[in-house]
Amino acid sequence: MKSFTIMRNVLWRIARDRRTLFLIVLLPLFFVLLYGNSFSGSFRNLPIVIVNQDNGLASVRVKNADRITLAVNLAAAFVANLDSDTFDITFSEDADGAASAVAEHEVWAALVFPQNFSHAVVNEALQQSGERTAEVDGQTVTLLPSVVIEGPSTVLTLDDGNPLIADAIITSFAASFAAVLGTQQASLTPESLLEVHPLYGGDIRMLDFTAPGIIGFALTLITVLLTAMAVVRERTSGTLTRILIAPIRAWEVSIGYTLAFSTVALVQAAELFLASALLFDIRFVGSAAIVAVIVIVFTVGLQGIATLISTVSKNEAQAMQLVLFLLIPAIMISGVFWPLETMPATIRPLAYISPLTYANGALRKVMLTGQGWADIALELAVLAGIAVVMLVLSILMMRRQAFSA
Repeated sequence: MKSFTIMRNVLWRIARDRRTLFLIVLLPLFFVLLYGNSFSGSFRNLPIVIVNQDNGLASVRVKNADRITLAVNLAAAFVANLDSDTFDITFSEDADGAASAVAEHEVWAALVFPQNFSHAVVNEALQQSGERTAEVDGQTVTLLPSVVIEGPSTVLTLDDGNPLIADAIITSFAASFAAVLGTQQASLTPESLLEVHPLYGGDIRMLDFTAPGIIGFALTLITVLLTAMAVVRERTSGTLTRILIAPIRAWEVSIGYTLAFSTVALVQAAELFLASALLFDIRFVGSAAIVAVIVIVFTVGLQGIATLISTVSKNEAQAMQLVLFLLIPAIMISGVFWPLETMPATIRPLAYISPLTYANGALRKVMLTGQGWADIALELAVLAGIAVVMLVLSILMMRRQAFSA
């Protein structure tokens, strides 16, 4: 049967191509290891501010007497129950300053305990359970519920720009509150004493959170794949050689390719943003001009990466394999689906060499929270640096091909 002969010849050619064989053997293992490490972590060192104004005292009514004061220190007990690995806690005495730190994206949350927090919790518990006995200074006394429950709720100011982190903070706080409240009355719930003030009103959906990264990844995949395949095709067909032997400089050729494919990328980006907004009502509260600048700088860097891929690829199949080898890990480690804060320390440094990490971060800041130039200065500077380096390298590789033409 001739089909087996064809199969044997194809496999023999693959076995002789070391680059293709390397990708076939190691790529699946690389993806599994990267996936397992990227998505198996938990949140670490989330910065929060706690303002503990609680005096730790609870004034309660007792039978056969007026009132007694109990030292319970429930706010301190709540803080002690928080996971020190999950949170990087800063203590402050300024409630307004703590809320401002959340608004300025310096911390993820600010929790303010009122002065009479312990008093409010104990009396709320008594109100629900009715009278009960307790040991106070070696004597058994009967505690009675107060007629009026006094004291405001604990206020949590929360940066909900990242729904995953916001949910993790609320879940962790609720667990700590439950541990503290359980010592008073099982029927008490964290919600009864916790007043949440989300920075963005709780309007940011998971779809909104992932949209900038997905758009950035789609732009990366389309741009790099299109550019790399086109340059390889023009080189193997001789078109690029004819251009390079013409009276034109290598840098002009490289800039020309960059301008052409950047224009295509901008059209594709506009299509992606419009379709996302019209079909799925993706949140977009920032400046369209800033987003356009981010996309332009990002795509210029992608052109350089694509040009480098095309110069080391013998054919279109190898170019596609290299593109997938670089881009599929990028979506795993760039924080598109899962925050960088959950990645193990061994994997996280890889995220910061991916342009998609910075494009994703900048687009989220602008699209979801309306931040401006100053807020994305770091991301934009890194993207610009990558664009310049990649453009210079692509020019050098184009000159190399010109000399060999």
